[in-house]
Formats: sequence, C-alpha cells, structure tokens
Amino acid sequence: MDVPSKSSMKERIGFVVYVKSMKQVKALRRYASLYFVSRREKYAFLYTDLENHEDVLNQVRELPFVESVVRSERPFIAETYEPKSK
Repeated sequence: MDVPSKSSMKERIGFVVYVKSMKQVKALRRYASLYFVSRREKYAFLYTDLENHEDVLNQVRELPFVESVVRSERPFIAETYEPKSK
C-alpha cells in the first residue's frame, strides 16, 4: 500500500456550523466533509480544502438553516517556537 507523502496531501481546514434545526445537517455534506455532529448543542464540524475554503464558507453562511459559522484558526497559527533565551 502506497502512503502519500506530506507534500502531496492537500491542506485542510475545519469549521463549525451552528444550525437552527438538526433536520438539515445532512444537506451540509454537499459542501464539505462532515466530521462530527452534536445534536444537543446543535452544531456540525466540517472539513474542506484550504485553497477554496472561503467560497465554501460563504455558501454555507447563506443557507437558511445556518445560524453562524466559525472557522478554525489552526492553519494560520505558527506551530514552531523559538527556544527561550537567557
């Protein structure tokens, strides 16, 4: 089995979609990959490609059953740290 290298994998970004009703959560699958759904708190966590995430976020925000959308900031935060100097 051939394992893809890190350079060949696409960058992904996650976002949380708060919905008014859980009935329409299945409809979110046509915009991005559905990863997790919380029925009690009425939100869904989705993943999409980083290069076209703004278009997907705008499309999802315009849906009538969506209350709000929160984008993950993880891809934009530096994960390398400088050593503490004395």
